[in-house]
Amino acid sequence: MSLQQPALPPFVIFEGVDGAGKTALARLLAEYYRTAAPDDELYFDNFPGSIPGTLGEWVYRAHHGLAVDSPRPADMAGPALQLLHVAAHVDTILNRITPMLQRGGRVILDRYWWSTYADSRRMLAPDKVWSIVGAERAFWRDLPAPRALYIKRNQSLKSDEIDSATHREIDDYYAEVVAYEVANGVEVHQVRNDGTLNDAFQAVLAALRLPPTVVAQPSLGTTE
Repeated sequence: MSLQQPALPPFVIFEGVDGAGKTALARLLAEYYRTAAPDDELYFDNFPGSIPGTLGEWVYRAHHGLAVDSPRPADMAGPALQLLHVAAHVDTILNRITPMLQRGGRVILDRYWWSTYADSRRMLAPDKVWSIVGAERAFWRDLPAPRALYIKRNQSLKSDEIDSATHREIDDYYAEVVAYEVANGVEVHQVRNDGTLNDAFQAVLAALRLPPTVVAQPSLGTTE
């Protein structure tokens, strides 16, 4: 990597169907940022939250049946569970993302409100889904639009959890929100991820107009 710091986009989000490889690529981009600008602040998180003690981390545990102080996910109405994600997102936007961007720091998110839209579309008509995500989107409007990376694969890396039909269904719902965002001026890049980790990451860097680097990993077959 050049000694001259590249122009790192201040706000980047990764999205895609579970098992698309977005987490592995988001982590690589976060490491790229830390290497290129070690003295600059960076907030990197798995939305709704991976930081212990936050609302987002609790919601993640509740969603996966890991929070002993919450109802079982199967006992919650699906839309209500998605609204918990919205609440966690708003909390993170106000307490972490907004202050970071206001201080001149950078933000990389593994997931965005698009996931709430796609997951909710499996159970609700579009008008109700837009109502669910609308509360969260009101807070995003106060921030710069992100550079959005939609990671696509022919088959999920989590094929034991997501069969081909479900993968295609969720991908179609993501296509709805991607089309909406593009029509509203958001910069969205679709990155194919059916080859090696290095190939996919170079495509991410190219989409962000960043200098290439080498990733010493064999493939994305064991990463998410």
